[in-house]
Amino acid sequence: MKKAKYYLLLILTVVMSGCDDFLEKNPPSKPSENTFWKQKSDLDMALTACYGTMTKFDHGYFSFGMPQWDSFVDNCRSVEEGITFDVFQGNIDPSTAGIIQDVYKGAYVGITRMNLFLYQLDKYENTDLSEYDRHFSKGQVLFLRAFYYSFLYRCYGDVPLIVEPLDLETQYQPKVEAAKILEQIYTDLNDAVDLLPDNTYLELPGRVTKGAALALKTRMMLYDAYNKDGKADIEKMRNVLTVAEQIKGYRLCDDFESIFQGTAQETNPEIIFSTKYLAPNNWHKSDLWFGAWLRCAPLTHFVEEFEFKDGTPFSKENSLYNPENPVENRDPRLDMSAFYQQLKIGDVEQPVTGDLPTKYGLKKFVTRDKTQYPIGYNTRSDQDWVHFRYAEILLAIAEAENEVNGPTQKVYNAINDIRARKGIEMPPLPAGLSQVQMREKIRHERRIELAFEGHRYFDLKRWRIIGEIMNNFDEPTLPLYKSVFEDRFYLWPIPQSEIDKNNGVLVQNPNYK
Repeated sequence: MKKAKYYLLLILTVVMSGCDDFLEKNPPSKPSENTFWKQKSDLDMALTACYGTMTKFDHGYFSFGMPQWDSFVDNCRSVEEGITFDVFQGNIDPSTAGIIQDVYKGAYVGITRMNLFLYQLDKYENTDLSEYDRHFSKGQVLFLRAFYYSFLYRCYGDVPLIVEPLDLETQYQPKVEAAKILEQIYTDLNDAVDLLPDNTYLELPGRVTKGAALALKTRMMLYDAYNKDGKADIEKMRNVLTVAEQIKGYRLCDDFESIFQGTAQETNPEIIFSTKYLAPNNWHKSDLWFGAWLRCAPLTHFVEEFEFKDGTPFSKENSLYNPENPVENRDPRLDMSAFYQQLKIGDVEQPVTGDLPTKYGLKKFVTRDKTQYPIGYNTRSDQDWVHFRYAEILLAIAEAENEVNGPTQKVYNAINDIRARKGIEMPPLPAGLSQVQMREKIRHERRIELAFEGHRYFDLKRWRIIGEIMNNFDEPTLPLYKSVFEDRFYLWPIPQSEIDKNNGVLVQNPNYK
């Protein structure tokens, strides 16, 4: 069962917020910093609040709203002008509202909370905190800080590096070069690996463990393993293999859909780390957003990436193609990830109020629990958001091994294991593929397996092919739905509002003057 102790967010306004009433500096209902941090239970509450940052942003960019990242590219259509649509269209400047401002500000809200916790933990001297608990707490928060910096590094590049609480004298911080941000991410993760227990997520549900720190490190090393010409750095790829293969105790789940479904997540051997939710107090809107409102509607361009069940590429000329139901006879992950024309759970049709221009909707994260229906404004979804799972690690191993040694048996095993998952049972890859052919197969498999989990945008950027893909993008059902990508968009601008209030210390990224 989900445990509510992971979701207590009481400290959210206790430690980080200022006082609303200047006449009463420390009202009895809100402990001050002088009365807090006095016993282990205070630290436990503050640690819970650190995790709580991942659940609290309105648009869920760091958790349940992650499918929106796929709307920047060729997986799904954004219907939120001013939130993600501007990025797709190339309307990006320092004053652009929506995700470009929200990710920057949200990441630093999280980092601020992590820094305060680490500062207070270092000062804490009471004997009710064991050495194990001190190390475990510190390792978890170092991971969370690295998690937020991973978004800043990949989206903005050079940003302020803040690793301790700020005061009036230090509040204005300049940018540092992106390489130093990446170095700090690795430092935090290496320290976390040393501090965290070597338990699986099933053994310590809701908590960061060593496997999660290694998984984030693997993701960041893979992101950094390509040169600006899109060519892999072989030594960096070797290091990816070294780190990824240290992740032990996880396996592919036999039921693909259960990875994303409520109570089934509690016993899932594939999940390495997730953001926990538990309705009615800690919930999100993914069923409403993605199932009913179609906030991210899959594109035909994405749907046609799925093979037929016999492993042949999609073609309308194939005898397996059914124009009345294009999902039929396809890779089963298509039917598990998207619906055609009408969302059905079992035999029950669910209300879809959003526009269906491509005739497809997002199904992957919609709850299969029929007690939740019909979906509406009052729906309180509580599927956990899975940040890291073992399939991603296998795909990273396959990608790195192929770049280092070519399409070895290790590569085949990693990809074929994913395709052979019970309920998927897609044919194995053909023997005798070249390195280039295998590279394309791996990229195909990442797009299919990890769809709407927030990877596609960053994948196209690290492979340095996002401009080629998006500037030649064509969606037959939406002839006017066009994307623009310029090289300067590899890094987003620092929000102008942050520049304005930073007393001239913070300067804008190049090409956005």
